[in-house]
Amino acid sequence: MTISSDIDNRKNKSLIVNNKSFLKEYALKNYNIYGSGIIVINLLLLNTDSLNDLNLTEHDQENGQEYTIQQPIAYIPKSSFWFKMISLKIKKKYKIDIHTPENMDDKFFIVFVKDASIEYFSIYSLKLSINSI
Repeated sequence: MTISSDIDNRKNKSLIVNNKSFLKEYALKNYNIYGSGIIVINLLLLNTDSLNDLNLTEHDQENGQEYTIQQPIAYIPKSSFWFKMISLKIKKKYKIDIHTPENMDDKFFIVFVKDASIEYFSIYSLKLSINSI
């Protein structure tokens, strides 16, 4: 019998593998605009396995739009409230401090949110060459 969390982990991993180039491009583009951050994929709002099919709207800081996890996929910069909240939950659950330079320098964290209160989530890291930007 398969445990449901195993199924979730396989689905999350396959989502990353199938969309790896898109996620890298999305992460690097947003890193250049907003600086360090994390990518949040809200599984409650994601209706597709292909992230390329999503119409991702850019955040416009001039219009005062907030960075939020209430989108299927969002880049959450280090300076936002959501980054602080999620990083505390990661530190509590996984004992990983994503604020440290060795965790932020050449990789991005992808957080899969599975409920509205962010109690059930999983994280993955995506290795990038930020220093070559």
